Amino acid sequence: MYKKILVPLDGSELAEQVLPQVSQLAGCASAQVILLRVASEPVYDYLARDPVIAVDMRSDIEMAAQIYLDEIASEFRAMGLAVSTMVVWGAPTSDMILDVARQIQADLITMSTHGRSGLARLMIGSVADEVVRHSAVPVLLVRPHAPRVAPEKNKVRVVDLA
Repeated sequence: MYKKILVPLDGSELAEQVLPQVSQLAGCASAQVILLRVASEPVYDYLARDPVIAVDMRSDIEMAAQIYLDEIASEFRAMGLAVSTMVVWGAPTSDMILDVARQIQADLITMSTHGRSGLARLMIGSVADEVVRHSAVPVLLVRPHAPRVAPEKNKVRVVDLA
């Protein structure tokens, strides 16, 4: 069913919460996992001012992204899974994810979502939302684990009025 699973990661713990589901799915389907990091220059002013700094920044960003993906890939390989990594440059991130999915002929895209709604989603936007809306292949979204709420807030009080 799924032979190539694309996993976009941004380096955050939130994005990594999809990894347990990916490893299980890839193991069951004997699918190849492609770990993707979309990189972009954080400060565009440097590009116009000093091309040498821009090249160095880009190189540092790419190296850090590759090291990050290689660490995760080694964990997947230790589980006996087929995995490869890709670092691509460009923006917007959602377009880059969709382009890579087409290029590699992914059967599935898996990613975590912040689960924002309403005004927060409108103002901040959602890479996951854009990917879901425009993907030609299925997209598996994983909602991150909710932060643990203090027990006092969940406790039901029983008041004896007698």
